[in-house]
Amino acid sequence: MSYAVRNTLVLLLVLLIFVGAGWGYIYFVQQPKVEDLQSQVAEKRTELQEKRAIANQYPTLKNRFDKATEYFNSYDKALYGSSDEDDVFDFLNRINTGSAATDFSFSFSDSTFQEEYGTLNMEITGEAPYSNFVNFMRQIEQSKPLNKVDDVTVNPMATEDSHNFVSFSFSLQSFYDRVALLGEPSLDVTNNLQASIPNPFFPLIRSITANENGLLDVESSTLVAVSSNRVFMMNQNDTMQQLSPGDRVYLGRLSSINVEQGAATFELNKGGIVERITLRVNNEDGNQSN
Repeated sequence: MSYAVRNTLVLLLVLLIFVGAGWGYIYFVQQPKVEDLQSQVAEKRTELQEKRAIANQYPTLKNRFDKATEYFNSYDKALYGSSDEDDVFDFLNRINTGSAATDFSFSFSDSTFQEEYGTLNMEITGEAPYSNFVNFMRQIEQSKPLNKVDDVTVNPMATEDSHNFVSFSFSLQSFYDRVALLGEPSLDVTNNLQASIPNPFFPLIRSITANENGLLDVESSTLVAVSSNRVFMMNQNDTMQQLSPGDRVYLGRLSSINVEQGAATFELNKGGIVERITLRVNNEDGNQSN
């Protein structure tokens, strides 16, 4: 074999080795990397499309968030800012004034919580005129702090000078914010009080109170004389006494005067039974009941 042919074969063999090594490197090393990079590019393109879709929703979501924020900020209820029961007690003291004033006692039971909010459980007992009790409850339920009233018990209380008092008890659940979900809490009081509230516990028939103030007892007195604006009576103690329409007497008031008939009419409330008694001057019977 000539020297030229031998060199040619050597060069051909070297070339084959380089080609084989290059192909092997490309096929076994570079190709997997290329496929991995292509897979990553596909994933990134998919992620980019998803993020673009989310970004395209931003104006709509921002508008909804602004509306929700405005709704919660203007909502008529709010959560307490912490789990401190003193916040609830302070709120109850704020509403416990005027025509909503009661003599109440506050007893904390326990506290429970969820992920974003919690509840304070308390027992409230007390005494008050019935109308004040109703106003107290209205203030609790209609003011800004979120409170739930349950298990209400009301019982009438008869005192010597009044049948308007009741004793009461109820359970109170107060909700508080654990994650500042609604921002700074507002504990505004909504004044929605009623001036006059009928008391369903007020007895229709009551015992008659004693005449401790020494008022004129119509049924034990005599009408002596009348004028256009006053009457002259001899009371139960044989003392002359003057009365004008509207003046108080025992169990009632002088309601009207009739000069022509020489009569005076009184309206008396005898423990829930209303009577109208008319006295006349020089009347042997002394009175006439209607």
